[in-house]
Amino acid sequence: MSKYNLNWQATDEQLLDALLLATGGEGGATLQDVLLMIDALDSDVLAMQDLEQGLEKLVSAGFVLVQKNKLALTEQFLARYEEATLNSAEETPESPLQKLLSQTPLTEAGIQQARNETLKKYKLKNYYQQYLEQFG
Repeated sequence: MSKYNLNWQATDEQLLDALLLATGGEGGATLQDVLLMIDALDSDVLAMQDLEQGLEKLVSAGFVLVQKNKLALTEQFLARYEEATLNSAEETPESPLQKLLSQTPLTEAGIQQARNETLKKYKLKNYYQQYLEQFG
């Protein structure tokens, strides 16, 4: 059995949606801005585990990258999201983000690489704790 969750969760979509809104599709956003956007959209605060697993998946899929202390969406994601949005005129119950995530496979090796190479240097727990102390 895999030690990583290789299925997309609703919290992953929440995180991606909040990133899209917090960045406006360009540049980066702090984790605090992303978490505030999730709270504003869904009146929800993601658990640390959901946040960590979601970022690992989104980085491994090539949708999110870390730039210094900010999270940013990749050009690859933005292009695929634009295409999914344009094709969403079809009557489907899935949102463009749900459809995009469901079409993107996850691998254990990709998640491991995202964890060890990209997110290891990003002080996720520190930023999360700061957010909770200030807004939690």
